[in-house]
Amino acid sequence: MKRKRITALGLASVMLMSVTLSACGSGADESRSSDGNIVITVASRYATDVEDEKYYRQKVEEFNKMDNGITVEMDNVATESDYLDKLRTAFANGDTPNVFLEYGGSRTLDYLEADALVDLKPYLEENDSEWYNTFYESLWDQTQYDGYDGIYAVPFKSYMVLLFYNKDLFEQAGLEAPVTIDDMLDACAKFKEMGIKPFQVGEKDNFRFGHFNNNLIIKTLGVDAVDELANRELSYDSDEMINTYKIIEEMVANDYFGENILDTDQYQESEMFLQGDVAMHWDGTWFIPNYLYGSDIYDSIGVVPFPYGDEKYASQAQGGSSDMWYVSKLNKSDEEIEASVEFLKYITSPEYYTGLDEVAQTIYPVKYEKSDNAPENPLLDEALDIYEQVTDMRTDVQNYDPDSRMLDAVRSSLQGLAMGNSAEECAEQIMETVNAGGGE
Repeated sequence: MKRKRITALGLASVMLMSVTLSACGSGADESRSSDGNIVITVASRYATDVEDEKYYRQKVEEFNKMDNGITVEMDNVATESDYLDKLRTAFANGDTPNVFLEYGGSRTLDYLEADALVDLKPYLEENDSEWYNTFYESLWDQTQYDGYDGIYAVPFKSYMVLLFYNKDLFEQAGLEAPVTIDDMLDACAKFKEMGIKPFQVGEKDNFRFGHFNNNLIIKTLGVDAVDELANRELSYDSDEMINTYKIIEEMVANDYFGENILDTDQYQESEMFLQGDVAMHWDGTWFIPNYLYGSDIYDSIGVVPFPYGDEKYASQAQGGSSDMWYVSKLNKSDEEIEASVEFLKYITSPEYYTGLDEVAQTIYPVKYEKSDNAPENPLLDEALDIYEQVTDMRTDVQNYDPDSRMLDAVRSSLQGLAMGNSAEECAEQIMETVNAGGGE
């Protein structure tokens, strides 16, 4: 069912004004470079020196050297909150990138309702659906919306959130890798007693508590709770939800999440775990290609499913398509849209992922030929074994919410727990957004 929201209507009005102004004042030559190439801007978060992001930038440079009449200008902003703010501002101003990275859900539904996204279905179905069939069928659900007969994104990365642990520290503590949330909390208490950090969290990037809470919900209440939160059958201030915030509140109070967590970012968090002074680290499977290479890593780091709170949800997980590419049609010419699609075909081709397999192995969204030059990665093999046991997955819980403000609202409220707020205060802050007009 098509959802109606003030946020979407407001955005649509701004966009309509932008389109009108553009029609009056812009020229077609603005999208061409001095050599006559069509110029498209591609916005992403790929601005760091982790292996898969370096590979992406390298492949864009190779694309620009091809004699295809297209030049790609990259706009890479690494910090997620800064990137999403910049993207929202671009849409409000009517000056959007041609291609942009997003995660789906109600934020991109706002853009769709404002008629600002290209329906990629006709392009995916060309040539007997050759492009469409390179992707795994299970990932298309996140690119489609109720009430719209189209496909509005193509997957670029897929993932699952797992718990990584330091084998040496667990052996010193006489502990096995945690299976349940209680196991994890007991391990935290033991490590703190030993003077070892259980976790070091980089909550400066507020998706860190967001992902932790996603997993508490999915592993304690099940994936059905994600849909119930979206349709308001389950309230964010219910006892069940407050109990998930309480786990974070208590872990903060007990210093289980480390020191200066609001001044530590995700990259510092990862590095501190890799230095061997931190016992555990939850992360997506992207952590493996970005950091976990070499026999010393495989000997010292293990991986297990995120611990469950209710055994009947043990085989459920946070995961799915993480990064997806969208094409904007707001103030864009037909030539720019065609060029944007050609670029997407290039960076989602099986050949792209075969090359990536040599430098950054992980879970990929397409069917590709494994490279003969790909190094062995037993940690990835363990992650894939876990992946095969999963029976159901959801991405960020708020991606399924009808209100595009909910992801930011929940993450900001969870971040308040790091500042000393209680679980009840966290719930109250979230409900302020819900009561201010969220939902159907």
